[in-house]
Amino acid sequence: MRKSNEPSTKAAVRPELLFLVTLLIGISYQFIPVLFPENSVQFLGTIWNASFSFLAGFFLLKSPFLEQFKQFKFTVLLYGIPLVLVVGIISGIVFKTFIGQATTNSISDVLTKQMIFTQIPIMLLGEELLSTNLILALEAKGVSFKWASLICGVLFALWHIPAYGFHIAQLLITLMPVRLALNYVWKKSSSVWISWICHFLYDGLSFVGILFGK
Repeated sequence: MRKSNEPSTKAAVRPELLFLVTLLIGISYQFIPVLFPENSVQFLGTIWNASFSFLAGFFLLKSPFLEQFKQFKFTVLLYGIPLVLVVGIISGIVFKTFIGQATTNSISDVLTKQMIFTQIPIMLLGEELLSTNLILALEAKGVSFKWASLICGVLFALWHIPAYGFHIAQLLITLMPVRLALNYVWKKSSSVWISWICHFLYDGLSFVGILFGK
């Protein structure tokens, strides 16, 4: 007979299942334009990651997942914003100096001011939940935050292939460091809201630059 303080088989597999489901959510997002009618692609692309990542985290790792929504450390936000911005700027300079001009995000072709304040925040929350689900799942299996963050950073970069093309070096050099910085901010604050705000400000400034550059 199983002792009462031993985890059930069902509970024991939940972190692995959360990791797998999160991978599938991120991969399936790339196929939305192929699987769904054109008139629904924009809507589904906006809510897909956020909706399914929330459901996966809630049902498969409920308490640790929900805890990140209850925290908000303003002091971490104060240094998190410049940290993420500086990491992003330095990463871009390194890539441009040693490899060349970076490819622009494909969203720039359809980007509008309205999108920056309506669709983009939801899409970025989805990216945050994809990332934190991966880290929470790996940490629940005993993986250190350092390695969980690195695995998350690589996957996060590769998930952007549809937006930037198969420029793997660019993705790893420019996007992965920013993801690592966001993961650090999230860990220090225990708050998905802090990493989400930092992410939005970083991408928002980039998108504003794209709009004014048109």
